[in-house]
Amino acid sequence: MLDVDYDVLRDMIVSGEAVGVVSPLRVDDINEVAWSGSPTHLDSIASQLQRVATGEVVYLVVYAEGHGVCKGGIDFAKEPGAGTIWQIATHPQLEGLGLATLLIDALEQQARHRGVHQLRLGVELDNTRARRLYEHLGFHVIGESATSWLADADDGTQFLYTTTIAEMKKSD
Repeated sequence: MLDVDYDVLRDMIVSGEAVGVVSPLRVDDINEVAWSGSPTHLDSIASQLQRVATGEVVYLVVYAEGHGVCKGGIDFAKEPGAGTIWQIATHPQLEGLGLATLLIDALEQQARHRGVHQLRLGVELDNTRARRLYEHLGFHVIGESATSWLADADDGTQFLYTTTIAEMKKSD
């Protein structure tokens, strides 16, 4: 992974000199999104990418100037008749530039192409910025639930992270 001056990249995106290009994320390119999480998270992405070949999952990345700046996927197997959008992340220095909107639009297009017209996602209750984005994109809260996943502690050990999410849904 090359060093990226994210301040310069941000200015290029804002000025229109750099544009976001959405492409499938490949296992060989996981380092492009290493900023998005811990080693355990990156292992999770790699596991999900193994499901792409089965058609259960589509995993995309937004590139700007050749650098992965936003990533996420849609799982078509989690809930029959719906696509579940998950693992959305934008590089922290590039938030608020429309990159997640571009990504989610591309994921929605993937769902429509498959004839799936119901989308779901979950967002942690304290992630108000993401929740506002999802609401702006037409998602609405349908409930709350507890969820958990493996995470890495500062000392490198793994633990089960547990949180409550707002479950959101959007239908065509």
